[in-house]
Amino acid sequence: MLSSILNQDEKKRRRLALIISVFLLLAILTPIFIYRYRSNPFDRSFITYGATPSPSSPVVEVRRGSIKKTLLLDGELRAVRSRTIYGTTPEDVKIVYLPPEGTIVKAGDRLVELDSSTVLTRIKDSEERIVAAENEIIRARAQHEAMLRDLEVELSRLWLAYETAKLKAKIPAEVQPRREYQDAQLALEKARTEYENHLSKIEQRKKEQAAELQVKIIDNDKLKVQLDRAKSNLDGMQLRAPSDGMVIYNDHWQERRKLQVGDLVWMGWPVVRLPDLTEMEVLAQVNEVDGPKLSIGSKTEIRLDTYPDTVITGEVEEISQTAVKASWMAKAKIFRVVISLDRTVMEIMKPGMSAQISVTISETQPQLLIPRSAVKFDGESGIVTRVEGPDAQRPVTVTILAADVSNYLVASNGALKEGDRIFAKQNN
Repeated sequence: MLSSILNQDEKKRRRLALIISVFLLLAILTPIFIYRYRSNPFDRSFITYGATPSPSSPVVEVRRGSIKKTLLLDGELRAVRSRTIYGTTPEDVKIVYLPPEGTIVKAGDRLVELDSSTVLTRIKDSEERIVAAENEIIRARAQHEAMLRDLEVELSRLWLAYETAKLKAKIPAEVQPRREYQDAQLALEKARTEYENHLSKIEQRKKEQAAELQVKIIDNDKLKVQLDRAKSNLDGMQLRAPSDGMVIYNDHWQERRKLQVGDLVWMGWPVVRLPDLTEMEVLAQVNEVDGPKLSIGSKTEIRLDTYPDTVITGEVEEISQTAVKASWMAKAKIFRVVISLDRTVMEIMKPGMSAQISVTISETQPQLLIPRSAVKFDGESGIVTRVEGPDAQRPVTVTILAADVSNYLVASNGALKEGDRIFAKQNN
């Protein structure tokens, strides 16, 4: 019995506390509702045409501006100036070192290293052949000198016989038998002929030896030229950066990929590029249908796909004269467009980055601009709601001249003027 009485008292206390809480909550909220009602005059204003805008509809000012027609293009960044590094060896050589693509290098840094084993072998072979050729020249000269000494010894013997024959031939015929005189004359003629022939033989042999030696010297000089060329090729096995820049690999000549370590290159083949990052431009493509809409000097806005909040202005600098296929498999043709930039943000801009380009192809004269959402149409007439005071608003008919995705351009005919306040959104 006692517990039942206590439970009833507890229930009464709880009910009383709940009623008191409700009254306190009403006492707090009532002044707030009254204040909101009095501070919002639009709840008690009127609209002379159409539905009343929501009290929460934002109000905007009429401003002056232009409507632009733009063309959107895809493109990518590239450097205005770029150095290309080519292979310098006359035969195929293998790449053994490349810095990671995108590496920033300074002038003089190692850029490309090619396999030098073949060149080193050629240098060693040339040096050995030069040593052998020089030894052969020395041996030939020694042989020539020995041969000439033997010929000169024989020449001395013939000279002595010739001089002896001359003496015998000078003896008068009167003091000796006729036959001896005739034999002396014949011996003189024979000795002179042998001497002169041997002398001619020596001169001829000297010429032959000189020619033979000259051939060997020329062959040796050719080997030296080959050695110098091989050493020059060895120097070309390590290519250094001629200027500062970013390393960009060239495309493989046969496969659809970039060059890499282990690929073969040869003289004149581009290996890497070093773009100058201080000044960038955009290379874009435009469909051949839209190409005639562009003109040199058209203003552009560029947004990088990686940094869409960064807007960089520029202008069309160059348009290709002929349309080409976008790729070897594509049927559609495009014009290539070069766009110069008003500034280069080196901290974020890198060659090859994708970009969206908005090209202004036409722009109206400045007129009054209003948001598209602020206009309600009654047939062909556009109507906006103008705020005329704390408790007043009026519908105004406007003449629309042009439009873009966000705004209408309306005539300055007195219906609206710059600075007027209108509701930014109409109720349906």
